[in-house]
Amino acid sequence: MGKIVFRRSFEYYEYFTAILISIGMVLFLLTHGTGIHEHEDDSMVTTTLSGVVILIGYMGFDSFTSNWQGELFREYRMSSVQMMFGVNVFSCLFTALALIEQGGFIEGASFAHRHPLFLAHVVIISICSSTGQLFIYYTISQFGPVIFTIIMTTRQMFAVLLSVLIYHHPLPGLGAVGILIVFSGLFLRIYAQTRMKRKSPVSSTSGGNVVHSTPSATVQQQAFKTVDNGKLRSEGQSPVVL
Repeated sequence: MGKIVFRRSFEYYEYFTAILISIGMVLFLLTHGTGIHEHEDDSMVTTTLSGVVILIGYMGFDSFTSNWQGELFREYRMSSVQMMFGVNVFSCLFTALALIEQGGFIEGASFAHRHPLFLAHVVIISICSSTGQLFIYYTISQFGPVIFTIIMTTRQMFAVLLSVLIYHHPLPGLGAVGILIVFSGLFLRIYAQTRMKRKSPVSSTSGGNVVHSTPSATVQQQAFKTVDNGKLRSEGQSPVVL
């Protein structure tokens, strides 16, 4: 999405590892749950065309959102709190308009008034969600949307994997292959990044910033030293030897 929308350039290994992780996640998620609903109607567990279209739309909009937020962080130097405020304001607006149009706003408010415990649970979930959003926006602002997407994809796979381990859901062989492909893509990305950092030429560092030495810069430094020493001689002072 970053390549399509913002014309950004990525390394070849980044494309390759992204494809690997995507294939692994698709294999794992499509095979997860096979055998759980063996006695139910086949229509309940069949992947329909509309479901695939909705899933593709979700993936497209989700990847666009993180890339767009990364561009806002880069262009306007926004903070995580500012980004969270803007996103949540428009989310509340769109949700309130949808509830009013469907006639569920008053009904929902009366339900919350009749059940105070429900309102307390909503407040707790909102606090947890807001804390999670701070971490999400901080990750996007500091490390970029690509790293954030990899983290979220891996988190979803771990969530399903924990459900397999804790609740003893069956894991088909194709799902295990998907897990291996995902981890292979992650390790390959780490290995490629390490190799790229070792190959990058670095002459010296100053305050955390990389300083490259060039012949023109060296000539300019010598010229400045000569001029300074000439001024010192004319003033009767000893030249400084550097």
